[in-house]
Parts: sequence; C-alpha cells; structure tokens
Amino acid sequence: MDMVFEALWSHAAERPQTVAFSGDGDSLTWADLAAEVTALAARLDGAPRTVGIALPGGCAYVVADLALTLTGRRQVPLPFFFAPEQIAHVIKDAGIGALITAPETAGQSALPEIPLSLSHTDAAALPAPTSAASKAERIIYTSGSSGRPKGVVIGSSQLQASLNALLPVVAPTHTDRHLSILPLAQLLEQICGIFLPILVGAETRFDFNATRTLFGAEIGPLTAAFARERPTTSLLAPALLGRWVQDLSSKDGRAPNSLRFVAVGGAASSPALLHAAEAVGIPAHEGYGLSECCAVVAMNRPGHNAIGTVGEILEGLDVQIIDDEITVAGPTVMTGYLNGDPPPARWHTGDLGRIENGRLIVDGRKDALIVTGAGRNISPEWVEQRINADPRVVSSALGLHQDGSLVLVVVAAAPISSADITAALEGIPPYAQPAAVIMTSPAEPGLLFAAGTPNRGVAARIIKNRPAQPLSQTAESLAS
Repeated sequence: MDMVFEALWSHAAERPQTVAFSGDGDSLTWADLAAEVTALAARLDGAPRTVGIALPGGCAYVVADLALTLTGRRQVPLPFFFAPEQIAHVIKDAGIGALITAPETAGQSALPEIPLSLSHTDAAALPAPTSAASKAERIIYTSGSSGRPKGVVIGSSQLQASLNALLPVVAPTHTDRHLSILPLAQLLEQICGIFLPILVGAETRFDFNATRTLFGAEIGPLTAAFARERPTTSLLAPALLGRWVQDLSSKDGRAPNSLRFVAVGGAASSPALLHAAEAVGIPAHEGYGLSECCAVVAMNRPGHNAIGTVGEILEGLDVQIIDDEITVAGPTVMTGYLNGDPPPARWHTGDLGRIENGRLIVDGRKDALIVTGAGRNISPEWVEQRINADPRVVSSALGLHQDGSLVLVVVAAAPISSADITAALEGIPPYAQPAAVIMTSPAEPGLLFAAGTPNRGVAARIIKNRPAQPLSQTAESLAS
C-alpha cells in the first residue's frame, strides 16, 4: 500500500489545488487530503491497535481510512446500515479499542472516541509522516444472515495485489471522475472509490442522498447525481441499476455520455437488465467477487463486455471449477476470518460456476440450491434473474413451501401484476416454475442485504408463514 501514499504525496506536491474528493458539503484538494491524513495520523499516536470507523462515508471517511492505513493499524468499518445488535457484535468481536466519529455524533459510545472534522490543516506545519502501511489490516464484516457476521481480514498485500490486477481492467486515468454510490464500508467501494483514484490522480465525488437509494429511498437523487456530476465511472448493485434504468426509461432519458464504465456486482444481473441499461446509455459491466478474495475475482472490461458472463478472471488469480464450485487461489485471498483459522491455499467460494471461452459464468450459490420432491436441483438465482430484470422489482427469492411447491417472494418498489411475473418466467421449464408468489416491499425487516440480495432465511420464514397467491391469477394486479 506504500504506492498509494507515494501517489498521494506526489499529487499534493505537483497538483496541490486540484480537487481530489468532494461532496455532501466537503471538498479536499490533494494538498488538503495530504494534510488531513498527516494530521489525523499524528493524533492517532498512542491510539489502540484496532480502531473502528463510525462515519457514514464521504471525505471524512477517506481521511480516516488513509490515516489508519498509514499508521499500520487495524481498521474496522462500522456500516451505517447495520442493525444496533450487529454493530455491538462487531465492536466486541473485533476488539475495537476506539472509534473515529463525526463531531455531531460524538459522545454516543462508551468507547474512547476520536472526533474527526475537516479543518484544512496546513501540511507545511506538520512533520513528515512515517508509513507503516505494510502492517495495516482492515476487517470487513459482511451483513451475514444473523446478528453475528464474520470478519474478513484483508491485509495490505491483498489490497495491493487487487489494485495491481484491477488497474489494467478499469484503466483509470487522472481525467476520470468516479461517482461513489455504494457505502465506503464495503471493500469494493474502498478499492474503486478511494485507492484506484489516488493511484492515478482521479477525482471522486460523493452524494449520500444517492447512496440512500440503495436502501429503498426514492431513485430521483441518484438520477440527478449522475446528471449533475457527469462521472466517467461508478459502481452499482443490480437492483439499483434496475431502478435507475426504469427512471430513465419512464422519462425518455439517457445516462450522461461521460460514462465509460459502470461496474455491477454483489448479486447476479440478468442479461435483460444489462441490455436495458445499454439501451439508455449505461455502460454496465458485470463482475464477480467476494470479500474473502478482496472483492473482485473476474470482471468484464470496457470494450470487451460479454453479457451473460462476469468476464475474464483477474491476472494473478488461479480459478478452478471443482465439483461445479468456483475455487480461487492467489495473492488476493484473505488472511483469514478474524479469530479463525488461516484460509486454505485454495478458497472454496460456495458459488457454482463454469468457465467458457476464458470467461467465468456464475450459476448461483451452492448452499442456496433447491432440491425438489421430484429430485430436481434448481439454482434459485436462475429464476430470480428473470424477475429481477423488471425495474419495478428490487429483489426476489425463490423457496420451497412445506407442501413441496415452489414459491417466489418478490420485493417490489412499484405495483406489478402476476401476468407480468408469468411472462418474465416464460421459457423456464415446468419443474422450476413457481406455483405462487408473495409480494412484499423493500422495507421488509431483514429481507435484503446491502447489495440487494435476499436473506434466504428470512424469505423461508415468509414463505412458511404468509399466504401466497397462485400465479394463475394473471388478471390480478399485485401491489408492492
């Protein structure tokens, strides 16, 4: 990670007044950023080894991340979208000794706090920092299916390997402008929204109102942010891409022609959605990865977008399909789970897939596989992709009822008819066709993870406890 700081100090010296990060009322030039990171690093002298970042995002988060990395500490993002019991678990499990907080939220924790406000300190008045970045670690907690998510330990060597592999894929330059939509607590946004831009001297802009759309808020702020900022790159979850496509289509609008690369991941994207995005000018490129492998394993490249695949495998990774499961070996595989054993030399992802013509195709989760009473194996993602391509649908989950029938839980942001659902499933063989549907909303407690993927445990309880409507009711409109 030392190369990130070498790039930062270089930009601060050569382009001190050029804006590096901005948005939500804050703005940092390269000189400002270098000074803020240096100042916070000095304040961290004597701080505990493990520090939590209790900031929702934005410029202050960038400073916190970089200062903790520079001082060789173990940082733990506390996602703003986690439930209080999940936050409590993370703090205890990671052994967090202090929190970096915003001044307006200071005093809300029993832990020692380090309030961070951006004061635009004069870098010339500060001693030159000594880098311990090679010793830094970050603990990424995924949402999990309960209040006890696991912490994935990512060291500087994994991050550096990931950056080296992604640079030729994303091909960023100093002329790029990245619009950061996904939360910075997520590893992929840290990589693409902080580190890649710093390496090449590109600008990143934040808009927290646009980020809120990921959690069911109105889509208007996201559409407006893209139109206003005119970025060249961004990251989106498939559900968010679908809502943006619908918003543009309903207004005969188009995405800004400044866009050259929009990475889509975190859940499966249907080819229909990606083609619809292409039709309104969104250069959506599906990729695949997981936190345990430093966020990205394969990605479609600009100019080489093969819809229906997640693209070519990153340079330096050895991906093999073993018993239909995607396995990964290489320098981006995590140090291990926190408080757990070191990972095996080859990481078994739990995802089913295959490699065709040098490109990876993901078929679904191994542990989500449905086995029907007739002995048929069904990857629910295969069916769900068809429904999720409809921009009115935020997400969906296929499950098995106690009576042996397949039931589809549909999370809808707008009314959708059962006739539309039936039409979307045309071509799915009878053994995989759901017999009934249960409609719910994005506000359903615990049903959706941050990436928009369904919590299948919650979906199973919904299928067990709620009445379903037969899909033969093609004339009836089903409200969200």
